[in-house]
Amino acid sequence: ILEYDQRLSVYGTEYIFYDYNSPLKLPAHLEAHSFDIVLADPPYLSEECLKKIAETIKYLTKGKILLCTGLIMEEYAAKYLGVKMCKFIPTHARNLANEFRCYVNYDSGLDLDSLS
Repeated sequence: ILEYDQRLSVYGTEYIFYDYNSPLKLPAHLEAHSFDIVLADPPYLSEECLKKIAETIKYLTKGKILLCTGLIMEEYAAKYLGVKMCKFIPTHARNLANEFRCYVNYDSGLDLDSLS
């Protein structure tokens, strides 16, 4: 888990402090292209945030990306990561004010008609 919130340090070695303002400041053991898939949920709905997180994602992934972010980020998600919005619409127990979506760059099964 790459995360800024240090409360997640309860996960021990599974937690890695991450600040999107330093997108490639990662521990040495996280080598380039070392993950089959990277799942990302950026903390802010801004182009600046997504652009920096995209650097990290591209460094870590072997290719597959699953991005969870707001609907308003669709253009930037495509621009920086080459992902497309899925038909699947995630929901939240706390009913977030912004419309949330999933974006992928591979055939994920999240585009099945039964999911829309």
